[in-house]
Amino acid sequence: MDPLFTIISIILILPISLVLGVLYSFLIRKLNARFQWRVGPIIRMYSDLSPVIGSTRIWQPLYDILKLMGKDTVIPGSAHKKLFVYSPYMSLIFSILAIFFIPFPGMPLLSEIPYSLIIASYLIIASIMFTILGPVASGSPWGAIGARREAELFLVAELGFVVSLFSVAIAKNSLSIWTLASNMESLPAILLTLVAGTTMFVAMLGKLHIKPFDMPEAECEIVAGPYTEYSGKLLGTYFLSKVFILYAMVSLFIAIFLPPFSSGFIWLPLYAVAAVLLIFLLAVVQVLNPRYLIRKALLWYLKIVVPLAILSLIVAFAFVLGWMVV
Repeated sequence: MDPLFTIISIILILPISLVLGVLYSFLIRKLNARFQWRVGPIIRMYSDLSPVIGSTRIWQPLYDILKLMGKDTVIPGSAHKKLFVYSPYMSLIFSILAIFFIPFPGMPLLSEIPYSLIIASYLIIASIMFTILGPVASGSPWGAIGARREAELFLVAELGFVVSLFSVAIAKNSLSIWTLASNMESLPAILLTLVAGTTMFVAMLGKLHIKPFDMPEAECEIVAGPYTEYSGKLLGTYFLSKVFILYAMVSLFIAIFLPPFSSGFIWLPLYAVAAVLLIFLLAVVQVLNPRYLIRKALLWYLKIVVPLAILSLIVAFAFVLGWMVV
């Protein structure tokens, strides 16, 4: 790795991932609205406010975060103060660190490190873990219920997430994301890519709280779920970390299952098309499904994800043992 280029890339990826994460969030919102024939209000922007907040709704997810950053933060008296306050910041830190190990077209970043796949996976997992610990420390029964649902969903979704990634790693005999994203000579057959990619996509539904797996934040049932007691900067920080997690999950999916779209700047147009298609599929699933009961979601994951995960491992080991030609 060229140290200077790596440092410059790390600096550049922060605004890039923020912008793309916000755009992905906006696209999910916009597609959901259009699929449901929701036009929304006609907004006329005051001329004196336009230079400050802009005249487009594309950045609405970012506007929401900035609005929260300017509001007062209330800390419940019953909360475990340190854990309650530090959890959003830890979630944000881990989500930002994760993107440094996931390549972007033309920028390997730290994905060339031999064990970058393990590091990125654990950082994403750690970020989500702090979305559970903070609400548990809030002292709110609604936060506790939301955190419990989050933990139960986390346990089953994580299985598909980890197995799908490491199935490809086993077949390609590498734990470097850059190697997995750029080595066309050892590209696994379509069967493994389809099975592991489907497993990863289903895991993303739970990790990103896409319907029918949005029960941790079911407003009509448990207020705001894990975030019931959060407000101001702390709530804005949690939402910001979710933006980075969305970018990280999309980028990781493309790097692992759609090589070589992340391996060079020349692939940027195809990378953009793949990202938009993935967001489109997430939005379609979001619109077509109602919210599951938590027990139904767990049962669904056990019936669908566990067999897919096992099949992914079987196909991966078949490549390693030479039963299938790569």
